[in-house]
Amino acid sequence: MLDAKGFEKAMKNSEFVLFKIAEAKAGDNIIVIGDSDSYQNDLLFCHCAKKHGINAMRIDLDIYGGEEGYDNLPIMEPLRQAIFAADISFMTTPQVKTSFSHFLGSQSSGDTALTGAGKRYIFEIDGLDKWDLNEEEVMLNRKRALALYSWLKKADEVHVTTPKGTDFKVKVGNEPDGMYPVMGIIPFYSEVAIVPKIGTANGVVVSDGASERTYNQRCFPIRPNIPGYRELNREPMKMVYENSVLVEYSGDPLQVERFDTLMEKVNPKPNLCDELGLVTTTSAENNIYGWKVDESHQRHCVHVAIGNNSNRKEIIHSTEHVDFDVHNPVVKVDGKVIYDGKKFNDELIFSMAD
Repeated sequence: MLDAKGFEKAMKNSEFVLFKIAEAKAGDNIIVIGDSDSYQNDLLFCHCAKKHGINAMRIDLDIYGGEEGYDNLPIMEPLRQAIFAADISFMTTPQVKTSFSHFLGSQSSGDTALTGAGKRYIFEIDGLDKWDLNEEEVMLNRKRALALYSWLKKADEVHVTTPKGTDFKVKVGNEPDGMYPVMGIIPFYSEVAIVPKIGTANGVVVSDGASERTYNQRCFPIRPNIPGYRELNREPMKMVYENSVLVEYSGDPLQVERFDTLMEKVNPKPNLCDELGLVTTTSAENNIYGWKVDESHQRHCVHVAIGNNSNRKEIIHSTEHVDFDVHNPVVKVDGKVIYDGKKFNDELIFSMAD
């Protein structure tokens, strides 16, 4: 039962998302795409929108696909048209299990939503009535991502190291096949995603964090960090890349076995470096309320993805894309330290942006 304090907090947090992040205004038409798990928070969010003169409609996906775990979702033209027609769309169903690519019928649509383009947001609404939002921190996280993206467009190289053995370099500037500020996973998450050109990612990645679910996000992770199956205490996964190709991997025997099976079963083989993700959020709530599907993409991390992206200039995520978290990195851009000791050098980052 929601008490008065929880209701007040939910309204305050909803206002922040609506007006500070989504930049909604009175008279806008918004849709909230949710299911039974998000129902209560969706209603609170829509109530707040209505209070401020925003027309809000909630679309429930439980019958559409929730009961089957969102496997093999059909493309429904009425839902597509609702998303296209809305001024802002908020998806509150489980991230990764659903995405705008499932609703709109193309992977590029899902990747576009990650950037926040088209006012389509992946809204991690869990805890809406509990967040103690540090609004300045959240907005700084987002501004940091944009500033870092601006710098990387004219830089030469990103270099990531960790005490556990990561020593990994990726070319940036004009070299990547793609580079995007990820601003559409709200409210707490932000990153700069780099899709390296083949031949421009080299070195050793030692993943001591979680990995995403495998087989197009539908199956068990290689390095799980999900309730009841937490294996981050096992030997980290070591991956060696030469010219963007995964040439060697080693680690805990059970996790290596899962890795082997993935490589054997998936075609095309997912042995490319498909992404270096530079996470820019410092918000503790990202780890508490976000990424519930696999508890990856934590703050104080970068992630490196294996995959089989053959359309690298158009999309981030191909038919197989598995991010591996790397905890507590030292990150350098052209030899300058931008992140160390769980702290960003914001003075440097913002001074080097356009």
